Amino acid sequence: MKNLKRSVKKSPWVFGLGWTVIDDDGRPFNQLFEAEKAWNVVPYPSKVSVEKGLIQGWSVEAAINYNQLKDGKLVNGDIVSSSRSFLSVDINGKFSFAEFMKKRSFFDPYLLHGYGFTWRDVTTHHTVATFNIGLGFNCWFYNDKVGINVQSQAKFALTSPIIKTGANYLQHSLGIVYKLQLNERGRKPGRSGSKYKFFKSRKTT
Repeated sequence: MKNLKRSVKKSPWVFGLGWTVIDDDGRPFNQLFEAEKAWNVVPYPSKVSVEKGLIQGWSVEAAINYNQLKDGKLVNGDIVSSSRSFLSVDINGKFSFAEFMKKRSFFDPYLLHGYGFTWRDVTTHHTVATFNIGLGFNCWFYNDKVGINVQSQAKFALTSPIIKTGANYLQHSLGIVYKLQLNERGRKPGRSGSKYKFFKSRKTT
């Protein structure tokens, strides 16, 4: 337990901002690249995430994704007649293989699994809880502080029949991630005292 606490304190926070693609046509494991009919994406950033390292390559991530099911797209087997809102919230555990590579590299692949909640502004499968599995990778630059993230998840709705239900869907994302390292007092390493010093301390004789 002490090793876990020490590892969590030393690990950086990782913040992410990106774009997502929702493939929610009701047949998520068929015709995966039928983008024109099934992929839903918005032009602005639609995903926000925060991640914290645990121990031995494991970390936990919380993410919120907002998207729109576009007019004319195939959603759960039906063509939607107008754009509908889509929201998902996820808590995922991630296992990075970078910790076990003999030579440190900018390439950081990982697997993930976890649970989530999805809300759709449609009649069928309006709200569902999901079990998530997926994979992704980070490419780190600028002293391993800024990177590019690519990720794909399969989300299985926790409703019968789990494997064949139309509530299952795929979520792909592309974004930017940033590492923020803090010390035990919540400050960046190398910084002491207050951020702004209006008064200089006087030396005592």
